[in-house]
Amino acid sequence: MGIYDREYYRDKTRGSGWLSGAAPACKAIIAANVALFIAQKFIGPGVEDWLAANSDDIFHKFQVWRLLTATLLHDGPWHILMNMLFLWMVGREMEPFYGTRDFTALYVSAAFFSTLCWAVADTFDRNPGHAIMIGASGAVMAVVVLYTLYYPRREVLLFIFPVEMWLLLVIYLGSDLLQLLGHSREPVAFAAHLGGAAFGYLFKVGDLRLSRLEKMLKAKPRLRIVSPEPRESPAPSRPSMGPTWTPGTAASARPSPTAVIPEELFDEKVDELLIKIAREGRGSLSDDDNRLLDEASRRARNRRSERI
Repeated sequence: MGIYDREYYRDKTRGSGWLSGAAPACKAIIAANVALFIAQKFIGPGVEDWLAANSDDIFHKFQVWRLLTATLLHDGPWHILMNMLFLWMVGREMEPFYGTRDFTALYVSAAFFSTLCWAVADTFDRNPGHAIMIGASGAVMAVVVLYTLYYPRREVLLFIFPVEMWLLLVIYLGSDLLQLLGHSREPVAFAAHLGGAAFGYLFKVGDLRLSRLEKMLKAKPRLRIVSPEPRESPAPSRPSMGPTWTPGTAASARPSPTAVIPEELFDEKVDELLIKIAREGRGSLSDDDNRLLDEASRRARNRRSERI
């Protein structure tokens, strides 16, 4: 994702609808979950028959759409309320941070991966293929883990007690792991939770943004022919009079940080600096880092003036 895709470099979304403004993808996901929850109540079991995850249907009948659609269904008001509440709490900050397109790709990919983890675990169960899985918990967990990696010290309320995000995540995932290893018969998709958490971690550590992967696929190696510089005959030696210094020489000889960065890597370098600011603060930047951000701001202003 380039700096011009960032929320604070883009023009604000026009319109006053609920799906406009900040975090439109997050709102759209919540709306889709609510719509299908209402459909479950009015249409009945037929919705789950076609959309819920079942390991037999996925692996033997190749109904792969269930990997995504299962995350849009819920079995009760409390189930959907908690999932959507957590999604909104963390998603409304992660979407502007990554951009709507990359955030949507993150959520959809996490939904597929977390459901797939549950389906694989179900095939090794004592009664494989007899259970179904519904719920957005796995996909939401990926966003929660990503949020926690950036803001581990943020506090949330656990019942009435303030708890830092890293501790809440450890408690939640630790409980899921113990339940999974203990073959708990509780009707909870522990494998989906852990799979979603793993995907969120890999997304952050491996920088699996869709925009970055697309740049890598489109990037082509560039060859440049450099003519050898002519050799000059060495000047006659003379006694040294000590080191000399001309005012401004060191500053002028030092290249600008933007001059040595290839154009196709400029946005990626700026993204790294923005993430560093979010994690460590503006004071952690070096002089070269600040000059790079100034150059990015100048380019953003130029692009905006071209659109006016």
